[in-house]
Amino acid sequence: MRLPDALRRAVRGATTPVSPKARKSLSELLAAHVLRSVHALATEQVNVFAHSLSIRTLRYGFYLHVYADPAAVIYQVRQVKKFFPNSPIYVMSDGGLDFTKLCAEEGCTFVLCPPANDRWHPWPFFRRLWDAANSLEVKYIVMLEPDNTIHGYPKRPPGADLGGLFVQGRSFGLVRYVEKLAQQRSPGFKWSKMSMSSGLCGGAYFRREAVLDALSDENMMKLDWNYLGDRLSKEIFSSDFAMQYAFAARGWRIEPWEETAQMDKHPDEPLTGAKDAAFRHYCACYPGGKPTYNMKVAKADERLFRNGGYQMTSGPYSASVCQVCYNSSRYLQLWGSARCTNSIPFQLSEKLLKRHHPDLETKPCNLDWLCETGKMRGPGVDVSAPTPSIDPQAKYLMVEQPSASCPPGTKSLESVGECKAAAAKLQHSLAYEDEIYQENDPRGCVFRAPDNDMYFNDAEEGRENSARRLVCRVES
Repeated sequence: MRLPDALRRAVRGATTPVSPKARKSLSELLAAHVLRSVHALATEQVNVFAHSLSIRTLRYGFYLHVYADPAAVIYQVRQVKKFFPNSPIYVMSDGGLDFTKLCAEEGCTFVLCPPANDRWHPWPFFRRLWDAANSLEVKYIVMLEPDNTIHGYPKRPPGADLGGLFVQGRSFGLVRYVEKLAQQRSPGFKWSKMSMSSGLCGGAYFRREAVLDALSDENMMKLDWNYLGDRLSKEIFSSDFAMQYAFAARGWRIEPWEETAQMDKHPDEPLTGAKDAAFRHYCACYPGGKPTYNMKVAKADERLFRNGGYQMTSGPYSASVCQVCYNSSRYLQLWGSARCTNSIPFQLSEKLLKRHHPDLETKPCNLDWLCETGKMRGPGVDVSAPTPSIDPQAKYLMVEQPSASCPPGTKSLESVGECKAAAAKLQHSLAYEDEIYQENDPRGCVFRAPDNDMYFNDAEEGRENSARRLVCRVES
């Protein structure tokens, strides 16, 4: 702290006793200078802290995917404001409650979308997250679901483009298909086991740039969703699984994040994630139930929400829990526009419709979001490949030793039809009339030694199996 020149000269020149009056004047001058200096220093520190806080909080924005549970939603908005005071918040309701008044009071953005059970339909789910990212001008977006609790500011910054709960041992199929798509944008990209072990549910973070790229209408439709749904289980359409495919197919890096903890049967110790994680996610087995679902709306907060206007119990406006029920034409018919969903038309394949809704082949439609109630559903997209011609003179060979490929002088069978013809000639039954996808068996027409039957394995790669034998066609 530097003294004024006049004050320093007075102090240096004070070689003789100073009168009480002069001493008082000197003391007052010194005290005033000290106060001014302390105030200036404090102001500077406050400005530095405020700047640091602004940078820190604008690192994250929040996307709340909601339907009902008003007490949980109100709690989350206020907890975010407590720990992230300058971070923007975007609340989207999937045809449920209207939180316009909550956001007017708390300073968040609210959007009411038509009901779509979007957790099981990636076309509206992706578009709604994309819209949020487009609105939130931050580096990372944290997605929250109503069962998340918030406990502080993250101590561990994001280390990848996306991150979420650690899911032990999880893997996904059709890796080569996804990597081939990804390498168009990110040469050399590999979809690692570590990436697959990250659960992109409530508490996950997303680099804004990644969302705007991977979940855009055009890029998410570069994935063949009917192909994925056919080759994999219906879980491919659930949001957690679908997002893995969408982001990996664009080459974005995904890793587990310690700041998202999975709470299980122990009330305090997480199953995965850090004990001091900023965000917690709860299983249904959590002692006493999920905390936010036990919350009650305070009387003073009842004015902050209302019914969104869609019937929430029955009819096309209801919150149907139907899975694999999306039809973009029906969405437009019901809601009048493509708002809150992908603008590029999509229709499920006939094969998937028969698999997941077999009753609709012979009965009138009772799934409002898929087809018009009381009418027969229209045909799905035909994705079947042309049926290859079967040579009645073909000769087939069952390979004697376990192998993942046919030996020289033979070639692999390429269809169920060929495998069926081979089974008839070799006098074995065909276990399945459709192709099966078993990555642990060789790809092609397979003889199952223990079962003494055959099936066609349309796995992406396949591998040698000691209990399986390939059936090959002898080249003429």
